[in-house]
Amino acid sequence: MRKRILLVSVMAALPVMAGELGVLVDKQFGQAQTAGAFATNQKLDAVSPTGLGVRYGFDVVDLKVAALQLNATWHNKTTGDLSYNGTKYGELDNQYWAAGAMVNWKLLVNVGAGVEYRTEKLTWRSNLPGLGSNDTTQGRAWARVNLGFSIPTPVVSPFFALEVAAPLSKNSSTSTPKDFADALAPQVQIGVYGGIRF
Repeated sequence: MRKRILLVSVMAALPVMAGELGVLVDKQFGQAQTAGAFATNQKLDAVSPTGLGVRYGFDVVDLKVAALQLNATWHNKTTGDLSYNGTKYGELDNQYWAAGAMVNWKLLVNVGAGVEYRTEKLTWRSNLPGLGSNDTTQGRAWARVNLGFSIPTPVVSPFFALEVAAPLSKNSSTSTPKDFADALAPQVQIGVYGGIRF
């Protein structure tokens, strides 16, 4: 009897708990940095890899025209070249997890704005003698906005959006290997986000 009551309760709550599942295809843009930690003063070009992420979100408040959503994102490891004037000096890997909140306005065009906290794992490897490699993990708050549309259907609604994100803080110092890795982290992310709402 308890199992039946639990099942009925869960089924009754499902329509209230709207959510989404989507895939993000993006390009991250870094900033050129000087390898000051190694006294080489070698200026490296910005690292701009392409990546892929998966996001799940659920609406905690839904007012039909607007909704407050909590979400979590996993972004795969991206790899970009550390180079200068076309010569490769190494590679930078970046991977992150994020958790955040977003307000989505459901108008003729869907508009969303929110913040998330990202834990970014950065690894750089150099092929120059004496530079070696370094791993670091940093946490930063990011702001996100997106603009798109959805196709309303009875069960699930496919959606597509253009998304732009930027960190609310950045490290400009390159005096230590960790600082250098943090400074190489992305400063802007632009992508296409799509999936289903249910």
